[in-house]
Amino acid sequence: MCCCVATKKPPHNSLLLLFLCALCASAVNIRMNIWLLSDYDPRKHLAFKSMLARFSLAFPDTETEFLVKSRKSMWESLFAHLRDPRRNPLADIIEIPQNWTELFSRLGLLSDLSGRVEPLVRRRYPGFILKELCRHDEARAFSAPWWIEAPALFCRMQALRGICADPAKELASWEGFRASLDKLSSGGRRRNFRALSCPGSSGSVSVSDVLPRMWGRRGGLFSDDFNRATFTRDETAGGIEDWLELAVSGKIELFSPDRFEHGPRPPEECAFIISSRKLPGRAGFRMLPYPGSPGSGFALVYNLAVSASSSDPDGAAAFVSWVMEPPNMEAFTESFGVFPCLKPAFEQRLQEERDSGVYRRIFSAPELMPNIMVYPTAELLLERALWNLSLKIARKDYAREDLNRELIMAQGEADYLLSLY
Repeated sequence: MCCCVATKKPPHNSLLLLFLCALCASAVNIRMNIWLLSDYDPRKHLAFKSMLARFSLAFPDTETEFLVKSRKSMWESLFAHLRDPRRNPLADIIEIPQNWTELFSRLGLLSDLSGRVEPLVRRRYPGFILKELCRHDEARAFSAPWWIEAPALFCRMQALRGICADPAKELASWEGFRASLDKLSSGGRRRNFRALSCPGSSGSVSVSDVLPRMWGRRGGLFSDDFNRATFTRDETAGGIEDWLELAVSGKIELFSPDRFEHGPRPPEECAFIISSRKLPGRAGFRMLPYPGSPGSGFALVYNLAVSASSSDPDGAAAFVSWVMEPPNMEAFTESFGVFPCLKPAFEQRLQEERDSGVYRRIFSAPELMPNIMVYPTAELLLERALWNLSLKIARKDYAREDLNRELIMAQGEADYLLSLY
């Protein structure tokens, strides 16, 4: 059945119509396998399942199946395919962090989508997203930006009475934020709620925790020219230490139930929440930029890619185009509190947001993880170091020298990687 008949609403432009008709022509008795990244919010996968149900109604001859993988297992599956493609086949469509695109396209695992996915053809994404996606080659794109999130600070105003007179001013800096945390934790001011919660963390301090603070100090994992690693630079190490200090001082609890995917602490039990997502039903909370963010903020972008080994790359690319249609993109991202990457839908969401002013500042020119070959591996090196340090903190066996030692080792390995490229 042709898409023109199967869909209730015709595609809004002739280019997408060609893509979808190509899918219809190629989708006879075809099974399309999809890998999605795991998420602490189960609504993401429920929304995607609902999206697949709508797709199946429109294209009944194409069977779709998706599998959820953690970031680690996704990474391992991609490299397992490199070692033995026959025994370790890839899915047709794969969700990846945007900054994995350069590495896996250079390794030959991803298809070029620049002429196949309508939003990429027309470059219908915000400039700050396209800048990293097409860092090395503006003519080609090996993944399509899908959704974006950005950390911000949510304050329970009732908890700040007598502690913070002017939240917008006093919580703009990291020092002001820390001072408010100290007041909340001091004797005589203790309430029946935690001072700080960070939904989505995995138990230990993670790379996604420390990067916003690291960049707030103007640090990073590499020099501006990407010729050397800078893990031990004062700005980088200082940003990491700021976060570790929260754990050392007990402001956040490592490896506790509210740090795991299945049990985030309810918003009403926390004075401060640092979250990359909008909070559902957050009555009584005020949203502010991430503390200590100079100018704009920090954002994480997630993309859809088509594997180069797919038996039907055109059909898979057509599916990605369908997913990127505004109604599909908007319903999916709204379901778990993130933003669509498609520029018209992104701008519409900004206009409708209750905290549009804060979000406009965050998304004015946000920092993104660089889309270069060595960066994803450097993140893994830092993640390993943070895991080791988190264990020491949990065992009350941490000292500042431990941070120095871990960063020196990670930087040495990152510099070695740079020498290979």
